[in-house]
Amino acid sequence: MKQAAYCGTRAIYGDMETSAKSLIANSDVDAVHFIIEDSEFPSELPGIIECHDVSGQTFFPAGGPNMKSAYTYMAMMRVALCHVLEGVDKVLSLDADTIAVCNASGIWDVKMDGCYYAASEEWHRTMDGLQYCNHGVVLYDLDKMRDGKADECIEVLNRRRFPWVEQDVANYLCQGRIAKLPAKFNTNWWTNRNRGRTVIKHFAGVKAREWRKLPEVVKWRETTWDEVMAIHG
Repeated sequence: MKQAAYCGTRAIYGDMETSAKSLIANSDVDAVHFIIEDSEFPSELPGIIECHDVSGQTFFPAGGPNMKSAYTYMAMMRVALCHVLEGVDKVLSLDADTIAVCNASGIWDVKMDGCYYAASEEWHRTMDGLQYCNHGVVLYDLDKMRDGKADECIEVLNRRRFPWVEQDVANYLCQGRIAKLPAKFNTNWWTNRNRGRTVIKHFAGVKAREWRKLPEVVKWRETTWDEVMAIHG
């Protein structure tokens, strides 16, 4: 199955819906998971979306060093997806500020070659042999993460503070086991200097109130779920 996941607090539930609409309409994804902090989602969703309440999560204690970061514990939940999504072997994780602008189905076919995940390199931070990738769009091999790497990432996040939280930790701990995701699947300033072909556009760095006014975003926010599912087929 081709599956995707979004992790978000209540503040970005609407953005998760908008992004998911674009992905579902522009791919053959079979299931989408919303990792949320409520027992129920506040609006009606189609059957293709399954919600997972992690409000009682125990992976990241309230007093942890990264819990007061601008990137909340819901961002860190990405490295725990292999535990939250039991039985799922591979999942595409996306930020809520991503829009699929054309058919993204090929992303699930990216070769993993025994790596923990596939992600697009940040050109300005990949140097001196260090591969550093942006985690706005990540294809995780959850079976591989269950070999202890997810638990290692969680342990380190609970011990030290990091500027880019789970992105920093996953990059550092998975060196040598990160597959390259073509930048067309995560096009933004950090991953694609030349602005080549775009499949998934990532509005990293754009403030939420500005992002919500962009034409590409308004289009999908105003598209109904019935219309999305009709396109998805």
